[in-house]
Amino acid sequence: MSNNAPIPNRPYRSHRVPACTRCRSRKIRCHIDIPNEPCLFCRERRLKCQYGDSLAASIPAETDGNHRPSKKRRISDDKISAPTVTRSHSAPSVPKPSVSGTEQSAMMLGPAVAEDINILQRHISKHKYPDGGAPELYQTVSHDALNPIIYLSVPRNRSGLTQPSNIGKEQVEIVEQIFGPFKQEVLELFFSHIHHHFPILGEASCSILRNGPIDKLPKALLCVIYAIASPNWRKSDILKMHPKPDAHYIWNKAIKSLSEDALSPSLATISAAVLDLIGRPSVSIVRNVALCGHTVALAHTYGLHRDPFGWKISDEEKSSRIRQWWGVIITDYWASIAYGTPPHVYKGFYDVPMPTLDSLLSPKATAVQKYASTCFVHLCALTELLGEILPLVYQLGPNADDLERGVVRLRSLLDNLESELPEWLPLPDRTGTSNLWFCFLSMRLLLNRVALRVAVLKDDVESRSARLDELRTSSAAVLDFVLWLGESQFLDFWLPYAAHLLVLATMVDLRCLIEAPSHEIRSTSISRLERFITHIQSARDEHDWDIASYCLERCADPITKISSLLAQESHPQPEALPNASETSGSQIGTIFDDSSLLLSDFLDPTAFDFSWEALWDTPSTLPNFTI
Repeated sequence: MSNNAPIPNRPYRSHRVPACTRCRSRKIRCHIDIPNEPCLFCRERRLKCQYGDSLAASIPAETDGNHRPSKKRRISDDKISAPTVTRSHSAPSVPKPSVSGTEQSAMMLGPAVAEDINILQRHISKHKYPDGGAPELYQTVSHDALNPIIYLSVPRNRSGLTQPSNIGKEQVEIVEQIFGPFKQEVLELFFSHIHHHFPILGEASCSILRNGPIDKLPKALLCVIYAIASPNWRKSDILKMHPKPDAHYIWNKAIKSLSEDALSPSLATISAAVLDLIGRPSVSIVRNVALCGHTVALAHTYGLHRDPFGWKISDEEKSSRIRQWWGVIITDYWASIAYGTPPHVYKGFYDVPMPTLDSLLSPKATAVQKYASTCFVHLCALTELLGEILPLVYQLGPNADDLERGVVRLRSLLDNLESELPEWLPLPDRTGTSNLWFCFLSMRLLLNRVALRVAVLKDDVESRSARLDELRTSSAAVLDFVLWLGESQFLDFWLPYAAHLLVLATMVDLRCLIEAPSHEIRSTSISRLERFITHIQSARDEHDWDIASYCLERCADPITKISSLLAQESHPQPEALPNASETSGSQIGTIFDDSSLLLSDFLDPTAFDFSWEALWDTPSTLPNFTI
């Protein structure tokens, strides 16, 4: 029957005038009380009656007069229209956001509200409505009475804003035109040098990337994958024979596609943002800080911070959610210590277990992939410990005794984590170990820096001297490790936050040099720093190790100035010089013993706004890097 044909007033239980599809599927009376108008059930919902197969074709256009999506359909409607509905990447029971084009997203309700809704739904489910049931506004994925997990369906897009279905398509096409016939080779670079070191993509996405069709992958995610893989161009035997594209241009296209996707975000948006944040080279600190906060907010909204094991979803979906959440935590915590901003995630506000090797690796995984994923699991454990250290760093007006007890406890936890590391760490023939061991050494340095803060707060001269010795030893360990690195380590996987941790270690070593009690210690320290700067300069120039760029920019000049002062201390000027010079020369020998000497005297005043003591009384733990 035609959709526009006039419908007479239908007699009760009439077979001559059939019921519309919605009433028939609900087994309710199709009451046509006004001739040539929809039945009472459809008219109340501002819908047209549908007959036969016309329902499936018309469901996507079911909107009210204000162009808003209609109420959620019952299961029977979903079965009828299943062939025409674009399925989500999520499990069937969770109404999570999906690919562009769907109108509904989802947000997890807070625990208190979820408990109230759960009780209300249990009560409503005991009663039946004459029209076949009330519309379902909520989806429950865990019926635990003490901890229910409930999602609320909400519009994905802003009211009145039509989101295009081809988000990021233009940027992907431009990037693929640049890569030409080598785009699949670039994707293989992603799997060879990125994915197993930071495996946040689920099996479904990886299968599409390897086997196609890649058109099914969200364009923003695909564009970011191209961008994060392209700096490894010269590591491919095929690609190194061809000119390397401009990595900054590729990244700009990826950032633009991700910005468009953020207007109508999905779970794929979180994966793309996390991969963006760990991408190299990292050049936009302010944008990274903002993107990190936005990503954490989305992760909380979609419920990635909750343990999904008891949910009514597939095992693949559970594994994917766990991977994504730990990617979010790693970027949040390490960005916090790198950029000097408090973290957005706090321990106790999430209960997601750490990923396991079995969940990250396929049965056919190679030895190299096992090494890389093993390092990722240990990085997750170290990141969780970092989450406990950060409150000690950012706490304003801390109690010295509480701070000291916290340092002692966390040092013990760090020792336990170190004892659990594989025996092959950090041997040079094991991929991923250099980045992980560097992070361990940086955490020990950070804890020793907090311990020095305790001594300063207590105004204990003897304790301050001991803590400075510990801090000098830990900073020297970081620098010695970097001096040990060779070509294979420089070409290995590194998180971009290592660049800022490298600056932190250098600044701490310079501070310890200035406050060193003897000329011999100062000479040893400056000699190590000079060799260190030369070494990372060579790594950047010969092996394209962009991690060294920030350290060279911020620390090379201060090291040169302090080295010059030490040279003057070792070789005083002749007595024949004018009196002013004699006075100056006599002061050079004691300049490093002057307690009023600040490290900021040798540094760019735009890079550091506070002395070291004042710096630790503010929310910022690192230099205020400018872009």
